[in-house]
Amino acid sequence: MESLMKKLNKPLVLITAFSIVGAGSSFTVAPDQAEAKSWKYELGQAENLKYPERIVAGVFKTLRKETRGPLPFSEALLTIDKMNKVEVMDNYLNRTGKKVKPEEIRDIVSQVYGIDLNTISELGAGKQTSAYSDHVFEKVEKGLKADVSVATLMSLSKKEIMDLYWAGFEGQMDGADMRRMINEVFGINLEGIANLEGSGVSLFSKEQWISQYERDLFVVHTGFTDVDVWVYPTEYFKEQTGLTELPQQLKNKLRDLGFSYNDEVDGYYYSNPTGESVPDDFKGKTLGAIIGVANEGYSELK
Repeated sequence: MESLMKKLNKPLVLITAFSIVGAGSSFTVAPDQAEAKSWKYELGQAENLKYPERIVAGVFKTLRKETRGPLPFSEALLTIDKMNKVEVMDNYLNRTGKKVKPEEIRDIVSQVYGIDLNTISELGAGKQTSAYSDHVFEKVEKGLKADVSVATLMSLSKKEIMDLYWAGFEGQMDGADMRRMINEVFGINLEGIANLEGSGVSLFSKEQWISQYERDLFVVHTGFTDVDVWVYPTEYFKEQTGLTELPQQLKNKLRDLGFSYNDEVDGYYYSNPTGESVPDDFKGKTLGAIIGVANEGYSELK
């Protein structure tokens, strides 16, 4: 009987001992694990994020790596909100340092800029295929490992050309290389677009809004293949100023660039006489004139 009791008591002793250890001990979590849980929770709870959660998380990882120490997520979020889109794109790309493939590049542009390059390619909108530079030809030929004729290049979609350009690029692309590629293939200047925030100018191009904010004053609208462009005031500008058309100062500046009033678009219109896509320098002069007027006469409205 005594022997039986000893056998029965052993499990009880073990259970009791385990219970005491469990009750009296605390499990510790590594600081980096706790920090990860903390910022991910804050990200999940954050409202009115300027960029999608995936982009914010990637940029935060880059900032934390550069800080080399604790970085409160709330502080990082303020920094991210102050960044322009080029800075956000570059910081997101730098989170891993890995090579980024074309499809992911297009996705990043969509997430950061809200520009759908795949749709632009499907529509055939934007820069005319006949306007591709020698540099694009060179990259496509390297990607194909064969000579390319104008006819062959014109038969390809912009998405296909971008993929071949990427394949023909020597080394690893950084953000600047990607933005140059997109401008050369699609006619979309991501560097310039990043500077439109707070400028008072909306941009509609390639059959979609490229840049648009609530307090924008004027719209720059380009045609399907960027051959023509027209400028008109936003509804916000009309409501705030009582004007129903562009201010005289802006009309004068646009006339100097070759624009004229057009009834059909109810704005100031320009069409490239060569029949080719409007070059970047003309776009720059047009935007510069509009932003100048917005800054000089209507800065308090932006």
